[in-house]
Amino acid sequence: MTLEAGTPQLFVNPQAQFHCLAFPGVEVPEGIVVPIKAENAELGAIWVMSHTQECRFDLEDVRLLSNLAVFAGSALTIVNARDSGEESDRRHNEFIAMLSHELRNPMAPIDGAISAAKRLCAENERAVEVLTIAQRQMRHLRTLVDDLLDAARLKHGKLAIKHSDTSLSDIVSDAVTAIRHHIASRRHTLKITGLDEPVPVRADHVRLSQVLGNLLSNAAKYTPVGGTIELDVRVEPNNSSEETPGLIVIDVTDNGIGIDSAVLPHVFELFAQSARGQARSEGGLGIGLAVAKRMVELHHGTISIRSEGVGKGTVVTLRLPIARTIANTDAGAPGATAAAPEPARLLLVDDNQDALRALSVLLELEGHEVTTSDNGRGAIRLMSEMPPRLQSSMWACRKWTASKLHEPFA
Repeated sequence: MTLEAGTPQLFVNPQAQFHCLAFPGVEVPEGIVVPIKAENAELGAIWVMSHTQECRFDLEDVRLLSNLAVFAGSALTIVNARDSGEESDRRHNEFIAMLSHELRNPMAPIDGAISAAKRLCAENERAVEVLTIAQRQMRHLRTLVDDLLDAARLKHGKLAIKHSDTSLSDIVSDAVTAIRHHIASRRHTLKITGLDEPVPVRADHVRLSQVLGNLLSNAAKYTPVGGTIELDVRVEPNNSSEETPGLIVIDVTDNGIGIDSAVLPHVFELFAQSARGQARSEGGLGIGLAVAKRMVELHHGTISIRSEGVGKGTVVTLRLPIARTIANTDAGAPGATAAAPEPARLLLVDDNQDALRALSVLLELEGHEVTTSDNGRGAIRLMSEMPPRLQSSMWACRKWTASKLHEPFA
């Protein structure tokens, strides 16, 4: 009745009108019911009962209860909005993760087919040229999809790293290779210093290469044509720890458009974007620096960025306690140069038939004898009928195959 009326209601002797209130031994001379409203809707009501004949309600009681109802309505609105926002955010993150995985499925066979097509028409320069464009754009698309996946992992705290003994020179080399087309297309000069001697480190080779690649890619995008980008590496003694021989300090410097002081505090936030003139058309999703920061933190390091302002370039500095002594260097660590394997008999198994066919053609062009199966039962049968030749160095074979497909090895 109160909710239908939309105003506070006073009920005198409500037990006579509402038999459900006839509690044994309980007297209710009066009752006030005040609606709880929010955005033109009733969320509920506050109900107060008097239990003695001497206690009667007046207008001051109505005013007090009405104020309390306003506070209750505001609180319920905030809670509902929070719950709705959390649910919406959860569904959004699940959708992004699902979309990223679904996009990766067709990308692998497309990339493999482009690589095979380039080999098949190597003598047709115009065909190779347009296929190279397609391959470059596929690489860009794959980067965006990987960024979406990393954003979903970052939001759920699932970004992780795998340490191994490797070389900083190889990590930098992989990072430069991944973004070389950015450097070349804009005719930049890239200077690398501090890597004349081997710098052994213990780190996640792939993820740290991803971080450096992101920093170099940003420098290339936001530096005018013909600019200069520098990557400087130095080892500083770590006096605070006997276990780590030193801190690796990496500076990535450019003479590009710089960063406005108002934007600088937010550059490491997820999906942070800023207007950067013509370079904005080449920008990403505002994910890379947020992921890079988390990756550096997982290496127990720090990342900072500074700029004197618009048009005055940018310097990004990494400080990583990942150095190790040369005596512990592992020649078989990730990043070690591996020769292409000799032609071999290979068995490929994948339920994605397009990916299976594309990779099969690519490997056959490399001189391998390839047998394929799109299901596990068929693969087991083929294993017994035509055992594939297993290479002694699976790392070399896998890394070489990944490089042929232009896929970042993981």
